[in-house]
Amino acid sequence: MLKKVVMALGTWAGAASLALLASSTMAQTLSPATEEAIDLAMRASVDSGWTAGGAVAVMRNGVVVFARGYGMSNLETGTRATPDSVFRVGSLTKQFTAVSLLLLAQDGKLSLDDRAGLYLPQISGDDPTTIRQLLNHTAGFRDYVGGQDFDRIKWLPLTSEELVSHVLALNSARQFTPGTGWAYSSSNYALAGAIVEKVSGKPLREFMAERLFGPLGMTHTALDDDGAVAPGRASGYDRLVVEQPGYRNALTVSLNTPFAAGALRSTVKDLLIWSNALTHDGVLDPESYREMLTTARLNDGSQATYEDEKGESHPIQYALGIGVTGDPAEPELSHDGAIDGFTSTLTVFTGPNLAVAILVNTSPSQHLPFEGVMTAIRADPAIEN
Repeated sequence: MLKKVVMALGTWAGAASLALLASSTMAQTLSPATEEAIDLAMRASVDSGWTAGGAVAVMRNGVVVFARGYGMSNLETGTRATPDSVFRVGSLTKQFTAVSLLLLAQDGKLSLDDRAGLYLPQISGDDPTTIRQLLNHTAGFRDYVGGQDFDRIKWLPLTSEELVSHVLALNSARQFTPGTGWAYSSSNYALAGAIVEKVSGKPLREFMAERLFGPLGMTHTALDDDGAVAPGRASGYDRLVVEQPGYRNALTVSLNTPFAAGALRSTVKDLLIWSNALTHDGVLDPESYREMLTTARLNDGSQATYEDEKGESHPIQYALGIGVTGDPAEPELSHDGAIDGFTSTLTVFTGPNLAVAILVNTSPSQHLPFEGVMTAIRADPAIEN
């Protein structure tokens, strides 16, 4: 269901950002070759039957310079996908949950170095796990997605408290002692979302709407729920066979299950509003933003690492809900996401101030056009200049 590929992985914007999205005579453009290459990658995937539909949008210097839809948002009604089509975005949700906790820290209501058990009574009082360790995946919790009993609970309208209890029951024995290793796990974000609710006294859906989506003018974005009516919503599709074209309607899990780890819905345009606000318009204060982009560290202060198939060690390039790669002074920020019938990616090149959002209503990820689109983007002169 939920999936994340880690490795590549002021003022509120509000109405001003929406005005920029609508039009600007000062907008820089992508090169014609880049636009053609994006079109080719998307259309080839749709025309060959690998992708039902999708949308791509690119922002340069705070202005959307490319926004197009491809294929169908609904195969049964023949509704075409557009840049305003609403997709589920899976694990892109995690950066919104991380920012929610950073905002509560700015409010003085918690510290990222507080023990999670201070806010979640289901966690033992002597458990050393901190909120920061949840957000950077050094907590040692096994992933509840695909774990024991997951096929049963994914259909249930669990409360956040029930989801926490399930995560903790699955983790009676941790993968490792908190702060001594790294393992990507949606369990961490289920617990993180529950902490937001406990500290704010509000459902996570309401907190995000009030502190993030409303002020930013992200009118098509919400932490989704099973009964929500979302104008422009795309339907999700699974390919019949991974190695052959053809589709079936994706079975939809209860959105209470992905919760803070993957239940968000959005559009490519809204995601660009978000990326611009996060990096330039002061969603977080400077110190919190630096914390968000600090890659995972272990208890001894060393950077977390992972071993590849050859047994070689590499640094973990994951911070708080987001991947951080490249030049530390001008990093590339990225995260991918997947949830039944949908796959997504959001990347920000902070040096050239360029962001790209790609959303499709198809899973699994094999044969989707993401690599082709990102190859085209990386070849654009804007990335080099």
